[in-house]
Amino acid sequence: MIDVFDYFQSDPLGPFYFTLLYATWVSICLSKTPVSIAGGYIFGFPFGLLLSFLGMMIAVLFAFFVVRHAPCTRGMREKGKAWLLSEYRSIYVINIVMQKHPLKACVALRFMYVPSFVKNYYLPLFDVSAAALFLAGSISSFFYCAAFCYVGSTIDTLADAAAGKASGDGGAIKLGVLIGSVVLTFLALLIVTNKVKRFVREQEKLQQKVDVESQG
Repeated sequence: MIDVFDYFQSDPLGPFYFTLLYATWVSICLSKTPVSIAGGYIFGFPFGLLLSFLGMMIAVLFAFFVVRHAPCTRGMREKGKAWLLSEYRSIYVINIVMQKHPLKACVALRFMYVPSFVKNYYLPLFDVSAAALFLAGSISSFFYCAAFCYVGSTIDTLADAAAGKASGDGGAIKLGVLIGSVVLTFLALLIVTNKVKRFVREQEKLQQKVDVESQG
């Protein structure tokens, strides 16, 4: 990877190749952190952020197309969604929340500390608009790309950039992003748990009402 990143630095088409590599990297379910850091090191913070963000959004669009519109996955999407909704009550409730509050739900789920491919390929399974998915993806992608590209701009060597390492202020920011993501994940899980419990209580009350009416 060091040779590849070194080539990007010297070639006039390096920014284009980097964006293509970033999109491919994320699309095949690899971590975005090292390439985001490398982008900040190679191209500097503002330009590296732009290229990383473009690469991430291309990956989001590709995942959406594969899940929603690719002929080979249309039937699989419906079967997969039906199985998840029937087997996991929490996912069933999440799907309801996503229908009522699509943007808020998608943003909360995008900020959860789970691999990008889970968010890119699983969220389009549910009944939520493309606009909400893309806007939520752009918000979370900009946040993560900005943080890690800045970390990359503080790194001294290409080897550290390729390995995703950071030190000094960059290390503190990387740690802050990690802690913030974990906290957001915990809050999202707490909200989901509360929603599931409320849903269960409502279903139990409804069932009790039906039982009373049937007995009467």
